[in-house]
Amino acid sequence: MNGADKLSTGIGFHSFRIPAVVRSKSGRLIAFAEGRRFNDRDFGDINLVYKRSKSTDGVGKTIDDWEGLSEVIGAGDGTWGNPAPVVDEDGTIYLWMSWNNGSYSQTGLPLHDGTPTKPIDDTWEGRRHLFLTYSKDEGETWSEPEDFTKALTPEGRTWDAVGPGIGIRLTSGELVVPAQERNLVGRGEPGKREWTAQDVPGAGSEGTIVQLPDGRLQRNDRKAGGYRIISYGSLDEGFGEFKEDTGLPDPGCQGSILSYNRDEDLNRTIFMNAADAKTRRSMRVRVTYDDDAGKYNYGRKLDDAPVPNSGHQGGYSSMVKTGDYNIGALVESDFFNDGSNGGSYRTILWRRFNLSWVLNGANN
Repeated sequence: MNGADKLSTGIGFHSFRIPAVVRSKSGRLIAFAEGRRFNDRDFGDINLVYKRSKSTDGVGKTIDDWEGLSEVIGAGDGTWGNPAPVVDEDGTIYLWMSWNNGSYSQTGLPLHDGTPTKPIDDTWEGRRHLFLTYSKDEGETWSEPEDFTKALTPEGRTWDAVGPGIGIRLTSGELVVPAQERNLVGRGEPGKREWTAQDVPGAGSEGTIVQLPDGRLQRNDRKAGGYRIISYGSLDEGFGEFKEDTGLPDPGCQGSILSYNRDEDLNRTIFMNAADAKTRRSMRVRVTYDDDAGKYNYGRKLDDAPVPNSGHQGGYSSMVKTGDYNIGALVESDFFNDGSNGGSYRTILWRRFNLSWVLNGANN
Protein backbone atom coordinates (compact mmCIF):
# COMPACT_ATOMS: atom_id res chain seq x y z
CA MET A 1 0.00 0.00 0.00
CA ASN A 2 1.33 3.44 -0.83
CA GLY A 3 0.19 6.98 -1.47
CA ALA A 4 -0.65 6.28 -5.12
CA ASP A 5 -3.40 3.88 -4.07
CA LYS A 6 -6.92 5.24 -4.30
CA LEU A 7 -10.35 3.79 -3.76
CA SER A 8 -12.57 3.24 -6.82
CA THR A 9 -14.45 6.38 -5.71
CA GLY A 10 -11.30 8.43 -6.29
CA ILE A 11 -10.63 9.04 -2.60
CA GLY A 12 -6.91 9.08 -1.91
CA PHE A 13 -4.80 9.02 1.23
CA HIS A 14 -1.83 10.88 2.61
CA SER A 15 -0.52 7.82 4.46
CA PHE A 16 -1.15 4.19 5.30
CA ARG A 17 -0.36 2.74 8.72
CA ILE A 18 -1.24 -0.05 11.19
CA PRO A 19 -1.16 -3.22 9.03
CA ALA A 20 -2.74 -6.64 9.56
CA VAL A 21 -2.68 -9.62 7.20
CA VAL A 22 -4.44 -12.99 7.18
CA ARG A 23 -4.77 -15.95 4.84
CA SER A 24 -8.34 -17.06 4.20
CA LYS A 25 -9.60 -20.63 4.35
CA SER A 26 -9.18 -20.98 0.58
CA GLY A 27 -5.70 -19.43 0.70
CA ARG A 28 -6.42 -15.84 -0.36
CA LEU A 29 -4.29 -13.17 1.32
CA ILE A 30 -6.13 -10.15 2.76
CA ALA A 31 -4.09 -7.15 3.89
CA PHE A 32 -5.68 -4.45 6.07
CA ALA A 33 -4.50 -0.98 7.06
CA GLU A 34 -5.58 2.44 8.19
CA GLY A 35 -5.93 4.89 5.30
CA ARG A 36 -5.15 8.31 6.75
CA ARG A 37 -6.69 10.99 4.58
CA PHE A 38 -4.77 14.19 5.35
CA ASN A 39 -1.64 13.40 7.42
CA ASP A 40 0.02 10.52 9.20
CA ARG A 41 -1.51 11.22 12.63
CA ASP A 42 -3.48 8.76 14.76
CA PHE A 43 -6.63 10.90 14.69
CA GLY A 44 -8.83 12.75 12.24
CA ASP A 45 -10.33 11.28 9.07
CA ILE A 46 -9.10 7.68 8.96
CA ASN A 47 -10.67 4.87 6.92
CA LEU A 48 -10.15 1.14 7.30
CA VAL A 49 -8.97 -0.20 3.94
CA TYR A 50 -7.73 -3.47 2.50
CA LYS A 51 -6.34 -5.35 -0.48
CA ARG A 52 -6.92 -8.97 -1.50
CA SER A 53 -4.67 -11.24 -3.50
CA LYS A 54 -6.22 -12.17 -6.83
CA SER A 55 -5.35 -15.83 -6.43
CA THR A 56 -6.03 -18.31 -3.65
CA ASP A 57 -2.51 -19.73 -3.85
CA GLY A 58 -1.56 -17.59 -0.84
CA VAL A 59 1.63 -16.23 -2.42
CA GLY A 60 1.04 -12.60 -3.46
CA LYS A 61 4.52 -12.29 -4.91
CA THR A 62 4.20 -9.17 -7.10
CA ILE A 63 2.03 -6.06 -7.21
CA ASP A 64 0.12 -7.56 -10.13
CA ASP A 65 -0.97 -10.42 -7.86
CA TRP A 66 -3.11 -8.03 -5.79
CA GLU A 67 -6.49 -6.41 -6.40
CA GLY A 68 -6.97 -2.66 -6.06
CA LEU A 69 -7.62 -0.85 -2.82
CA SER A 70 -11.02 -1.38 -1.16
CA GLU A 71 -12.67 -0.02 1.96
CA VAL A 72 -14.18 -1.88 4.91
CA ILE A 73 -15.61 1.31 6.36
CA GLY A 74 -14.79 4.99 6.47
CA ALA A 75 -17.84 7.14 5.71
CA GLY A 76 -17.76 10.49 7.48
CA ASP A 77 -14.86 12.06 9.32
CA GLY A 78 -14.48 9.52 12.14
CA THR A 79 -11.33 7.62 13.11
CA TRP A 80 -11.56 3.93 12.15
CA GLY A 81 -8.50 1.89 12.96
CA ASN A 82 -6.60 -0.85 14.74
CA PRO A 83 -7.61 -3.68 12.38
CA ALA A 84 -7.52 -7.04 14.18
CA PRO A 85 -8.76 -9.87 11.91
CA VAL A 86 -9.10 -13.57 12.68
CA VAL A 87 -10.17 -16.40 10.34
CA ASP A 88 -12.72 -18.90 11.61
CA GLU A 89 -12.87 -22.60 10.78
CA ASP A 90 -15.82 -22.17 8.40
CA GLY A 91 -14.05 -19.37 6.49
CA THR A 92 -15.75 -16.42 8.20
CA ILE A 93 -13.32 -13.53 8.65
CA TYR A 94 -14.04 -11.52 11.78
CA LEU A 95 -12.54 -8.03 11.86
CA TRP A 96 -12.34 -6.11 15.12
CA MET A 97 -11.58 -2.39 15.03
CA SER A 98 -11.57 0.75 17.15
CA TRP A 99 -13.47 3.97 16.40
CA ASN A 100 -13.85 7.46 17.80
CA ASN A 101 -15.61 10.62 16.71
CA GLY A 102 -13.44 12.63 14.33
CA SER A 103 -13.70 15.74 16.48
CA TYR A 104 -11.88 13.94 19.33
CA SER A 105 -8.32 12.70 19.77
CA GLN A 106 -6.42 11.03 22.58
CA THR A 107 -4.90 14.26 23.89
CA GLY A 108 -6.82 16.99 22.04
CA LEU A 109 -4.32 17.84 19.31
CA PRO A 110 -5.36 19.95 16.28
CA LEU A 111 -6.41 18.44 12.96
CA HIS A 112 -4.44 18.91 9.72
CA ASP A 113 -6.18 22.23 9.03
CA GLY A 114 -5.65 23.59 12.54
CA THR A 115 -9.14 22.77 13.80
CA PRO A 116 -8.88 21.85 17.49
CA THR A 117 -10.06 18.47 18.72
CA LYS A 118 -11.38 17.59 22.15
CA PRO A 119 -9.55 15.04 24.31
CA ILE A 120 -11.17 11.61 24.50
CA ASP A 121 -13.49 11.60 27.52
CA ASP A 122 -15.98 9.35 29.33
CA THR A 123 -19.08 10.45 27.40
CA TRP A 124 -20.61 8.10 24.85
CA GLU A 125 -19.83 10.63 22.10
CA GLY A 126 -16.31 11.30 23.28
CA ARG A 127 -14.98 7.85 24.18
CA ARG A 128 -13.35 5.15 22.07
CA HIS A 129 -15.65 2.43 20.74
CA LEU A 130 -15.09 -1.23 19.91
CA PHE A 131 -16.66 -2.52 16.67
CA LEU A 132 -16.90 -5.88 14.91
CA THR A 133 -17.64 -6.67 11.27
CA TYR A 134 -17.34 -9.96 9.41
CA SER A 135 -17.13 -11.33 5.88
CA LYS A 136 -18.54 -14.60 4.60
CA ASP A 137 -17.02 -14.21 1.11
CA GLU A 138 -13.30 -13.68 1.80
CA GLY A 139 -13.50 -9.93 2.05
CA GLU A 140 -15.54 -9.20 -1.04
CA THR A 141 -18.27 -7.75 1.20
CA TRP A 142 -18.50 -6.88 4.89
CA SER A 143 -21.36 -6.81 7.36
CA GLU A 144 -22.56 -3.59 8.98
CA PRO A 145 -20.19 -3.01 11.92
CA GLU A 146 -21.70 -3.76 15.33
CA ASP A 147 -20.78 -1.74 18.41
CA PHE A 148 -19.54 -4.01 21.24
CA THR A 149 -18.33 -1.19 23.49
CA LYS A 150 -20.86 -1.72 26.28
CA ALA A 151 -20.48 -5.50 26.22
CA LEU A 152 -16.70 -5.91 25.96
CA THR A 153 -15.01 -2.72 27.16
CA PRO A 154 -14.25 -2.37 30.89
CA GLU A 155 -16.49 0.11 32.67
CA GLY A 156 -14.90 3.53 33.10
CA ARG A 157 -12.36 3.13 30.32
CA THR A 158 -12.31 6.01 27.85
CA TRP A 159 -9.24 5.34 25.68
CA ASP A 160 -9.17 1.80 24.34
CA ALA A 161 -7.54 -0.25 21.60
CA VAL A 162 -7.95 -3.67 20.04
CA GLY A 163 -4.94 -5.43 18.49
CA PRO A 164 -3.72 -4.15 16.18
CA GLY A 165 -2.64 -7.26 14.33
CA ILE A 166 -4.08 -10.74 14.04
CA GLY A 167 -6.08 -13.05 16.26
CA ILE A 168 -5.74 -16.84 16.39
CA ARG A 169 -7.92 -19.96 16.37
CA LEU A 170 -7.00 -22.36 19.16
CA THR A 171 -6.66 -26.11 18.77
CA SER A 172 -9.67 -26.36 21.10
CA GLY A 173 -11.70 -24.25 18.65
CA GLU A 174 -12.03 -20.85 20.31
CA LEU A 175 -11.01 -17.60 18.61
CA VAL A 176 -8.79 -15.21 20.58
CA VAL A 177 -8.01 -11.60 19.67
CA PRO A 178 -5.68 -9.53 21.90
CA ALA A 179 -6.92 -6.14 23.11
CA GLN A 180 -5.90 -3.59 25.70
CA GLU A 181 -5.58 -5.43 29.03
CA ARG A 182 -7.86 -8.24 27.87
CA ASN A 183 -8.52 -10.89 25.23
CA LEU A 184 -11.65 -11.01 23.09
CA VAL A 185 -12.81 -14.64 22.99
CA GLY A 186 -15.17 -16.15 20.42
CA ARG A 187 -16.93 -19.36 21.46
CA GLY A 188 -19.65 -21.47 19.92
CA GLU A 189 -20.41 -22.52 16.37
CA PRO A 190 -17.90 -21.34 13.74
CA GLY A 191 -19.32 -18.39 11.86
CA LYS A 192 -21.82 -17.70 14.65
CA ARG A 193 -19.49 -16.90 17.52
CA GLU A 194 -20.56 -15.42 20.84
CA TRP A 195 -17.95 -13.00 22.14
CA THR A 196 -16.77 -12.35 25.70
CA ALA A 197 -13.80 -10.55 27.22
CA GLN A 198 -11.11 -12.18 29.34
CA ASP A 199 -9.28 -9.81 31.70
CA VAL A 200 -5.48 -9.92 31.36
CA PRO A 201 -4.14 -7.82 34.26
CA GLY A 202 -0.85 -6.08 33.57
CA ALA A 203 -1.08 -6.48 29.80
CA GLY A 204 0.09 -3.73 27.49
CA SER A 205 -1.99 -1.43 25.32
CA GLU A 206 -1.02 -3.36 22.16
CA GLY A 207 -0.66 -7.09 22.46
CA THR A 208 0.14 -10.19 20.45
CA ILE A 209 -0.92 -13.76 21.16
CA VAL A 210 0.29 -17.21 20.13
CA GLN A 211 -0.56 -20.77 21.16
CA LEU A 212 2.27 -23.08 22.24
CA PRO A 213 2.57 -26.85 21.61
CA ASP A 214 1.27 -27.73 25.08
CA GLY A 215 -1.86 -25.60 24.52
CA ARG A 216 -0.83 -22.65 26.65
CA LEU A 217 -1.10 -19.11 25.37
CA GLN A 218 1.59 -16.44 25.37
CA ARG A 219 0.96 -12.69 25.35
CA ASN A 220 3.93 -10.68 24.05
CA ASP A 221 3.05 -7.00 24.55
CA ARG A 222 4.19 -3.45 24.02
CA LYS A 223 5.21 -1.58 27.16
CA ALA A 224 7.25 1.50 27.99
CA GLY A 225 10.62 0.66 29.51
CA GLY A 226 12.72 -0.55 26.59
CA TYR A 227 11.66 -4.21 26.43
CA ARG A 228 8.72 -6.41 25.51
CA ILE A 229 6.68 -7.91 28.35
CA ILE A 230 5.64 -11.59 28.37
CA SER A 231 2.96 -13.60 30.16
CA TYR A 232 1.67 -17.18 29.85
CA GLY A 233 -1.80 -18.45 30.54
CA SER A 234 -5.01 -20.01 29.28
CA LEU A 235 -8.66 -19.15 28.80
CA ASP A 236 -9.65 -21.28 31.80
CA GLU A 237 -6.98 -20.26 34.31
CA GLY A 238 -6.10 -16.74 33.22
CA PHE A 239 -2.65 -15.26 32.76
CA GLY A 240 0.28 -14.95 35.12
CA GLU A 241 2.44 -11.96 35.92
CA PHE A 242 3.97 -10.08 33.00
CA LYS A 243 7.76 -9.95 33.00
CA GLU A 244 10.24 -8.00 30.92
CA ASP A 245 12.09 -10.01 28.28
CA THR A 246 15.50 -8.38 28.13
CA GLY A 247 16.28 -10.40 25.01
CA LEU A 248 13.60 -8.46 23.14
CA PRO A 249 14.42 -4.73 23.21
CA ASP A 250 11.61 -2.49 22.00
CA PRO A 251 11.08 1.29 21.69
CA GLY A 252 7.47 1.12 22.89
CA CYS A 253 5.90 -0.04 19.63
CA GLN A 254 3.59 -2.74 18.32
CA GLY A 255 5.10 -6.10 17.35
CA SER A 256 3.84 -9.18 15.51
CA ILE A 257 4.05 -12.90 16.22
CA LEU A 258 3.31 -15.97 14.10
CA SER A 259 3.14 -19.69 14.84
CA TYR A 260 4.90 -21.15 11.79
CA ASN A 261 4.88 -24.75 13.06
CA ARG A 262 3.33 -26.02 16.26
CA ASP A 263 3.75 -29.66 17.24
CA GLU A 264 5.71 -31.77 19.69
CA ASP A 265 8.50 -32.61 17.24
CA LEU A 266 9.00 -29.20 15.67
CA ASN A 267 7.84 -25.84 17.00
CA ARG A 268 8.83 -22.63 15.26
CA THR A 269 7.55 -19.24 16.36
CA ILE A 270 8.37 -16.08 14.41
CA PHE A 271 8.51 -12.65 16.06
CA MET A 272 9.07 -9.24 14.45
CA ASN A 273 9.50 -5.82 16.02
CA ALA A 274 11.60 -2.67 16.03
CA ALA A 275 14.35 -4.33 18.03
CA ASP A 276 15.88 -1.29 19.68
CA ALA A 277 14.95 0.57 22.85
CA LYS A 278 15.28 3.99 21.18
CA THR A 279 14.24 3.77 17.52
CA ARG A 280 11.60 2.13 15.35
CA ARG A 281 14.05 1.90 12.46
CA SER A 282 15.61 -1.37 13.52
CA MET A 283 13.18 -4.00 12.26
CA ARG A 284 14.27 -7.52 13.05
CA VAL A 285 12.59 -10.86 12.43
CA ARG A 286 13.46 -13.68 14.84
CA VAL A 287 12.87 -17.42 14.99
CA THR A 288 12.71 -19.65 18.06
CA TYR A 289 12.44 -23.43 18.30
CA ASP A 290 11.74 -23.09 22.03
CA ASP A 291 8.43 -24.69 23.04
CA ASP A 292 7.86 -21.72 25.36
CA ALA A 293 8.71 -19.19 22.63
CA GLY A 294 10.92 -17.76 25.33
CA LYS A 295 14.33 -17.43 23.72
CA TYR A 296 14.96 -16.35 20.16
CA ASN A 297 18.30 -17.81 19.06
CA TYR A 298 18.07 -16.77 15.41
CA GLY A 299 17.28 -13.45 13.81
CA ARG A 300 17.99 -11.03 11.01
CA LYS A 301 17.54 -7.34 10.30
CA LEU A 302 15.13 -6.52 7.48
CA ASP A 303 17.64 -3.91 6.33
CA ASP A 304 19.86 -6.82 5.22
CA ALA A 305 17.51 -6.87 2.21
CA PRO A 306 16.57 -3.21 1.68
CA VAL A 307 13.74 -2.15 -0.62
CA PRO A 308 14.94 0.63 -2.97
CA ASN A 309 13.10 3.97 -2.92
CA SER A 310 10.79 2.86 -0.11
CA GLY A 311 11.68 5.26 2.68
CA HIS A 312 12.83 4.08 6.09
CA GLN A 313 11.18 0.85 7.13
CA GLY A 314 10.27 0.37 10.75
CA GLY A 315 7.30 0.49 13.10
CA TYR A 316 4.17 -1.64 13.07
CA SER A 317 4.03 -5.00 11.27
CA SER A 318 1.95 -8.13 10.67
CA MET A 319 2.98 -11.58 9.44
CA VAL A 320 1.37 -14.56 7.69
CA LYS A 321 2.59 -17.96 6.49
CA THR A 322 2.24 -17.90 2.71
CA GLY A 323 1.11 -20.68 0.41
CA ASP A 324 4.69 -21.37 -0.69
CA TYR A 325 5.89 -21.68 2.94
CA ASN A 326 7.51 -18.28 3.07
CA ILE A 327 6.77 -15.60 5.63
CA GLY A 328 4.83 -12.64 4.28
CA ALA A 329 5.12 -9.44 6.28
CA LEU A 330 3.47 -6.05 6.10
CA VAL A 331 5.92 -3.48 7.46
CA GLU A 332 5.53 0.27 7.90
CA SER A 333 7.90 2.71 6.25
CA ASP A 334 8.16 6.50 6.33
CA PHE A 335 9.56 9.12 3.95
CA PHE A 336 11.29 12.49 4.10
CA ASN A 337 12.06 12.86 7.79
CA ASP A 338 12.46 11.03 11.07
CA GLY A 339 8.74 10.33 11.36
CA SER A 340 8.26 12.74 14.24
CA ASN A 341 5.70 15.00 12.58
CA GLY A 342 2.44 14.64 10.69
CA GLY A 343 3.96 15.60 7.34
CA SER A 344 6.02 12.44 7.03
CA TYR A 345 4.38 10.23 4.42
CA ARG A 346 3.85 6.67 5.63
CA THR A 347 3.47 3.56 3.51
CA ILE A 348 3.26 -0.18 4.08
CA LEU A 349 5.69 -2.57 2.41
CA TRP A 350 4.89 -6.18 1.54
CA ARG A 351 8.00 -8.25 2.36
CA ARG A 352 8.53 -11.95 1.67
CA PHE A 353 11.34 -14.10 3.02
CA ASN A 354 11.97 -17.74 3.88
CA LEU A 355 13.24 -19.36 7.04
CA SER A 356 16.64 -20.04 5.49
CA TRP A 357 17.17 -16.29 4.95
CA VAL A 358 16.35 -15.59 8.61
CA LEU A 359 18.45 -18.47 9.98
CA ASN A 360 21.51 -17.40 7.99
CA GLY A 361 21.51 -13.84 9.30
CA ALA A 362 23.89 -12.40 11.87
CA ASN A 363 21.94 -12.69 15.12
CA ASN A 364 22.15 -10.14 17.92
